[in-house]
Amino acid sequence: MGTTNGQASSISEWVILGLVVSAIFSIGVEPPSNPSPDLEVTHLSGTIDLSTQSSLDAFGLGEDARYASAEIEVDSRGVVSEGCTDCSTSPTGVRMNGTILIPNLVGEVSRIEIEFNFTHLSENVMDGFIGREWLSVDWGAGDLSGHWEILIVHDPPRWSPDGRTRAAFIPSDGGTESRTGPWIFIETLLDHALNARGCLPDSSRCKGFPSRDIILTATREPVAPPITIPHPDGWVQLEGSPSTSGIPTKMEGIRGLMDLGEVVNSSPWCHSPDDEMVSSRSWEAFNSGGVAIAPMSTWLEALTLPSSTFTPNGGTWSEVDTDQHGCASLVDENGTLRLGVSVR
Repeated sequence: MGTTNGQASSISEWVILGLVVSAIFSIGVEPPSNPSPDLEVTHLSGTIDLSTQSSLDAFGLGEDARYASAEIEVDSRGVVSEGCTDCSTSPTGVRMNGTILIPNLVGEVSRIEIEFNFTHLSENVMDGFIGREWLSVDWGAGDLSGHWEILIVHDPPRWSPDGRTRAAFIPSDGGTESRTGPWIFIETLLDHALNARGCLPDSSRCKGFPSRDIILTATREPVAPPITIPHPDGWVQLEGSPSTSGIPTKMEGIRGLMDLGEVVNSSPWCHSPDDEMVSSRSWEAFNSGGVAIAPMSTWLEALTLPSSTFTPNGGTWSEVDTDQHGCASLVDENGTLRLGVSVR
């Protein structure tokens, strides 16, 4: 994601769009009706109209590119990770890879093609409860390339039972429609395929049928055994790395999501502990008053992917820039890591 302030400020939007795509892919396994087999999404194709400034910023596009359209072709597989030394159960999830193409741009760059890779894993600590989540997002797009690693620790574990989102949607014209939030409509097509269309949050021109910002078709096939992948690298605290005179810049976009106070002396956490540290700083973090970080939550709920909701409850927010990475972390008042975000 580079090192410039402009690039750092759009980190959260990149993650949001990654979660949108992952949500569609994770329409996922649904209970059989009559003799039908359990099904999972294996391919996704469609378009996302970049009708909001945040969606344009996510791809490094300015206002002149308004109404650009991203074309998506992505494959999906269920996965299980191995190598987690402190997990109570083997984390499971989904891995996706493919391309996102933005053609017909006006300006110096007329076309952007992104190689997209995304992995989402969750650790089930008991029936219907998630203890930790790991997200990995990789975008290959020349100067706009970037890689993110995100760890979310739920304490207490987050309740996520099967079918928990049904109340958020109502039957409508042969499909289901969102009750609140951005308009979303999902219908089943021939051969068990699913079609999803709807609006991005804060889209001024998308209000409901027949308008739409997003239209995606998911191919579904009988569930196959998950493939095994290595578990993500662990997060470690960088002892002896208190605040420096320089302020880290690579994680400014994420910093804006937090309610921060005075600078404090604390050792940061990072996903890549062997890199040379450039700058580091920590701040007191306040309880956000119940405000949850849940990007694209309605889309995620519509398509049965846990929305990775995280509510900051106060503690210490730390950032560190190394020669290769930017890392941000939130620890609670007991010093336990609750959220980690790494970018390079």
